Amino acid sequence: MEEPGSGRQALARRLGLLQAELRRRDRTQKAAVEEANRRQRSAAGRPQDVPWPRTNGGVDLSVQTVNDWFPKQKGPKEPSVSPDFKDLWSVVAVMLEWTGQAGNQRSAGRLRREWHTLHEDARRGSGLDGAVSAYLDAVRKAAEKHPYPGIFDRTAYVPSLADVYVRQHSSPADRAGHADDGVGEGGGSGPAAAELAEAIFQKPDRVCVLIAGPGGGKSTLLRTRLHDAADAWLATTQKLQKLGRTGPAVPVWVSARTLAGEETQVPDALADATRRLSRYGRHPELDKTRFLQAPCPGAHWHLLVDDLDELPNADERRAVLEKLANAVAGDPPLYRCVVATRPLTDNELDILDRALGRPAPRYDLQPFTADDLHTYTEQYFGTRWPQEEAARRARQFTDALRNARLDELARTPLMAFMLCQLHLARPGRPLPDGRSAVYAEFTGLVYENNQSKRVADSHNEAIRHLVEGLQNPRARKDTEAAARRVHEQLPELIDHLAHQLLTGHHIPVATALASHEAVHRPGNVRPERWEAFLEDLLRHTGLLVHHADGLGFPHQTFLEYHAARHRTRDKQARRQTLHALFHAAGPSLRWRDLEPSYLGFLLDGLLTPDDEISQETDTCLENLTASPEEEEDACPFLLRQVQLRTNLPIESTAHQLTRYITALTLHPDDCVRAAEVLAGLDGYRKPAARLLKTLATDPTLDARARVWAAEVLAGLDGYREPAARVLETLATDPTLATDPTLTTLDLHYWVWAAKALAGLDGYREPAARLLETLATDPTLHAYRRLEAAEVLAGLDGYQEPAARLLETLATDPTFDAFYRVCAAKALAGLDGYRGQAVRLLETFATDPTLHARARVQAAQALGRLDGYREPAARLLETLATDPTLDAFYRVWAAWALTWLDGYRGQAVRLLETLATDPTLDADDRVRAAEMLAEIDWEAGR
Repeated sequence: MEEPGSGRQALARRLGLLQAELRRRDRTQKAAVEEANRRQRSAAGRPQDVPWPRTNGGVDLSVQTVNDWFPKQKGPKEPSVSPDFKDLWSVVAVMLEWTGQAGNQRSAGRLRREWHTLHEDARRGSGLDGAVSAYLDAVRKAAEKHPYPGIFDRTAYVPSLADVYVRQHSSPADRAGHADDGVGEGGGSGPAAAELAEAIFQKPDRVCVLIAGPGGGKSTLLRTRLHDAADAWLATTQKLQKLGRTGPAVPVWVSARTLAGEETQVPDALADATRRLSRYGRHPELDKTRFLQAPCPGAHWHLLVDDLDELPNADERRAVLEKLANAVAGDPPLYRCVVATRPLTDNELDILDRALGRPAPRYDLQPFTADDLHTYTEQYFGTRWPQEEAARRARQFTDALRNARLDELARTPLMAFMLCQLHLARPGRPLPDGRSAVYAEFTGLVYENNQSKRVADSHNEAIRHLVEGLQNPRARKDTEAAARRVHEQLPELIDHLAHQLLTGHHIPVATALASHEAVHRPGNVRPERWEAFLEDLLRHTGLLVHHADGLGFPHQTFLEYHAARHRTRDKQARRQTLHALFHAAGPSLRWRDLEPSYLGFLLDGLLTPDDEISQETDTCLENLTASPEEEEDACPFLLRQVQLRTNLPIESTAHQLTRYITALTLHPDDCVRAAEVLAGLDGYRKPAARLLKTLATDPTLDARARVWAAEVLAGLDGYREPAARVLETLATDPTLATDPTLTTLDLHYWVWAAKALAGLDGYREPAARLLETLATDPTLHAYRRLEAAEVLAGLDGYQEPAARLLETLATDPTFDAFYRVCAAKALAGLDGYRGQAVRLLETFATDPTLHARARVQAAQALGRLDGYREPAARLLETLATDPTLDAFYRVWAAWALTWLDGYRGQAVRLLETLATDPTLDADDRVRAAEMLAEIDWEAGR
């Protein structure tokens, strides 16, 4: 069966609304068809009341034919489209007239044109025109390329992105403080529930923000989304369409840099982004006027905005955010945005909340877990060796990362990529010591391996081409000498270029290099030829790549690394940088004003080699972290630099961290984080363990910090038993119940402690007893009892007692109905208990004594179980049409039905009925209409 496109659905929706209005006027669709036929006969000169069927060459439409054009109340069958607009209009014109919508002659002409456009779009299927399809084809090809440079030799090549991509997770960001760089934090801080990061692209938010630290996978996620969405739009088979459900969104990647400036509007930046794709397609560019209208009926443009943090100052970043907020203000929205950025300070993102009039959702992109890192490594090695050999080497490699204390750093995708490349290029060589060392070795190998005969010949050819354009012998000699000077100092020029780009608002490459003493354009060479020559040399080094907005570094961290090399290139430069960081009065390079990643590279350059400047830097760091006036900024600074594996002096760093922890002047969470960081320093695991135990057993600290400290202690080699004793105590500690930060007896931290205990070898049984006690304690909050039972269900060997607990909770009439449904849902996930859970969910959904929220939730949960979609759909339809229920939950039931395969059309019709039901409050009708606008159009194709 042909899959309908958005145009078909738009037409069917309008017909459904017209049909509903006709019924409210006590008129029937059958009568409208009969009236249309009478008018058609009269226009053809035939008697109005004498049937003239089409089987006899007549004009009469059958009632059944017309019925097929309209949405169906039951079943998954999609409406058909009339082959002839004249037939469609003959019926629609009557219905418009009978419902009072036809108006005067002028408005009738406008309505006819409007319906003609709907009909044409429906006949075209998806509605995408050739220009947008050509753009999507080009952008799909562009997104297939791996985003980072590689060490191009026969031992370490760059596989395709799809071969090694590992899905990351995201969780709602802490709006109280989003300045955390997210590097290396795997602590049990009890983060908000995580979900696959791709889920943010399906959310109905008009603008949302994706936050991650340097190299954290933001750009890779956007690139993957770009490819998958383009691929889904271009899919031609039903199978591919179902695999590629993307919603009514046509994606466009755009750099925040191109959005900056008062003179640049959003359509200008989008058009510019498509022009940059010329190497990937014949005609991928779209005119800016194309971005002033929807890509096709029912769809919108999905802006994937990258590099916001690379704008040079907060004012520019705020201006771009405000521009995006204004762009999505239309209704229905022409644009939606996902903005990717490193953590920003000074509440810069609040500009979105003010512009939108409501909070803009923010999501933290989570780093790789230990399992993710192993999976990534195994997939990467699998591109070179058979699966069994790749798995063996991946285990060895991740062990080596742990021994070199690079495992936390490697949880960022960019660092994992570089370390895998280095290992494949030089498998017998020890891993680098620290982040700067990784970048130094990686970029050194890229440059070294690109000095093959082919690349050397390319450089010589570029010089020869430049010189041969001149006729004067003296001019040729001078030009070749100038070109050779540039060629000989390419590494230094690349560092200089990075510094200029980092501080020069993304100026052109030739302009950035012009201030270097080695770069002097001969007078007889035209500027454009000289610029082309410089770009040729730089591109062939392998250290720079073509971006959508021109030649540049493959990632912001590479730019920062090379810029820091320039600022610390010799003793004089190092001394000047040291003074600017810690002594200068101006804010141009003060340590507190720099992005932590760039600051880390600068400090590594100052602390190496071991000379008087490195010693002075060490002294400055000691003075900084020892100063009470600087403590508020100094502690986060120190923690981030240690997490980034900046080569800070171990002894003085450990001393300062210990002082922070024992003074307890910081937030308790920061004390735990500092102790966790201290444990990662060579030789300080034992004192860190003592401090963690002290924190975990300190009754003056809040419950969260105490349990987190015990969990961190449990993760240290050699401290399993003392950590287990602390966790067991905390799981029953009455002081946690009197935590002043808790307003009720909400013992999440008891459950957390028991769960952490269950994860330790040899302690599963006592943890299970604790969890069972918590699940049966009637004094605890219902959610915590349920949480304890669910944790117990996840322990090997305890599914049966957990199932009994969950069934008891689900059938306890004193338990809140919402949590009874949650218990039944958890029971359905246990092997052998699905039938029991299904009976409970069906009972809940049909129990009129329960709150409507629980009834809808139960039906919705049933629909998510394999094999129960049909009974769930019947229950949801019953709830959506039950006039005794609160309208809010009737709308929710109809909305839940849209996510059941095969019932989307039915759900749409229910929402349309609710949206136009005069017996409902205006707010409920508006909510139903808004849900109609948010329906995942592509999922119903």
